[in-house]
Amino acid sequence: MGKHEQKRAEKREQLLSAGVDAFTETGYDEATVSDIVRRAGMTPSTFYNYFRDKDALLDELLAGAAEELQAGLASVRDQSETPESFIRTAYSALFSALVADDAFARLIRRNLAHLRSILDHRAMRPVFESLKSHIEYISAASGSGAFDSEYAAGVFAAAALEIAILMLSHESPDVDAATEFVTAMLGGGLERLSRGDR
Repeated sequence: MGKHEQKRAEKREQLLSAGVDAFTETGYDEATVSDIVRRAGMTPSTFYNYFRDKDALLDELLAGAAEELQAGLASVRDQSETPESFIRTAYSALFSALVADDAFARLIRRNLAHLRSILDHRAMRPVFESLKSHIEYISAASGSGAFDSEYAAGVFAAAALEIAILMLSHESPDVDAATEFVTAMLGGGLERLSRGDR
């Protein structure tokens, strides 16, 4: 990467970081481009060289998060021998990451109203498809019976979101309790589905 490209990449990262700060402090709805550039120490014209508006900045933040989620799911799949171990390991990794990153946890707490709409965001579609394919892979590898992987992925994603919201609403989030609850709830259901129980 040349010096010019490196400078552009650094400015882009500064703006993304400033966007996270603004969305955390004032909330996504209230944050403005002026708030973002003030935190980045830049001008609005610089912002518009990189992003068309704050929605485009959010799109890029979500695309980065989606890539990390997909990489995490692939790693979890490689460590899992059964659908239940996949569920436990995936949720434990997700919930632990949310709690470990205090800035991200604050961002989520400040923008709870927007979290449910994130599942429908186009940046999250590859994560959903990846989750679906991992469920199919684990089910086939463990000899589990066939079930609708699209429904299963939808339930997993919705449970992850709702449990994360509840967990992060507490001052001292309990990752183990959240993980064990969702594993027991979903793991038991998957086991019945794999046996053909309806």
